[in-house]
Amino acid sequence: MSVFRVLRDKKGTVYIEPILATVLGLVAIFILYLWFLGKDRPIEKAAQSYLQALATGDLAAAREVSEGRAAEAAGMLEGKNLAARVDEISTSLQALGHDWARVKATVELTLKDGTADVGWYELDVMKETDGWKVVSFREGAPDLSGWSLVLGRAGDVEAAKEVFADYLEALAAGKWDEAVKYLAGPARKSMEASRDVLSKGKIIGRVDDLQAKLVWASGKEMVVEFSYKVDGRNVNLMTTFYRTIDKWKVVEIGK
Repeated sequence: MSVFRVLRDKKGTVYIEPILATVLGLVAIFILYLWFLGKDRPIEKAAQSYLQALATGDLAAAREVSEGRAAEAAGMLEGKNLAARVDEISTSLQALGHDWARVKATVELTLKDGTADVGWYELDVMKETDGWKVVSFREGAPDLSGWSLVLGRAGDVEAAKEVFADYLEALAAGKWDEAVKYLAGPARKSMEASRDVLSKGKIIGRVDDLQAKLVWASGKEMVVEFSYKVDGRNVNLMTTFYRTIDKWKVVEIGK
């Protein structure tokens, strides 16, 4: 007779078997979790090292932890003097297969001009004979997922509204260099790519009756719906913000 049968045969021990099975199951899950945690650490470390090296302009370090297209991307930055200070890199393992993994990363920076910026990236990492290497590197977008926590965010909404109002005021005054400082991430890159056109004069007219409504918020990310008037025309925009070490900044402007 097995141990489990003996326990079941005794009065009052009918609960022992399911409890024991549950405990063993939890132990197995915990062991699996520790194994998975230990397995993904060198993967994320490779991704973090690559991003840190790119941001600070250390191309030799970037090449040490990369191959293929990722190494080529690092080489293309040579001589561009893009050095920045990395304030924080957060990574998450999105997929793990046989000697392959995909990592998402958020990188917070302070640029050479002292302004804060942020970027989102997706990296493919492969296990080679000398360790994990980044093999591809793509720019991404803010990850707006999960339930919204909108309670207690009135102060954040007011701060975001002030940033957006200053941004619009700078655009209306034709102050391109000032306006871009209220942006980060994709929004900043898009505006900088349009410098030759946008920096030649004012972009919009006077803005009146600016109203803000919070529609989603989680952690450092927030989506605010703005409504206002420009030259008598009604405008509505969904705008995504990110809280950098400096302040809330616009990272995406919708339609």
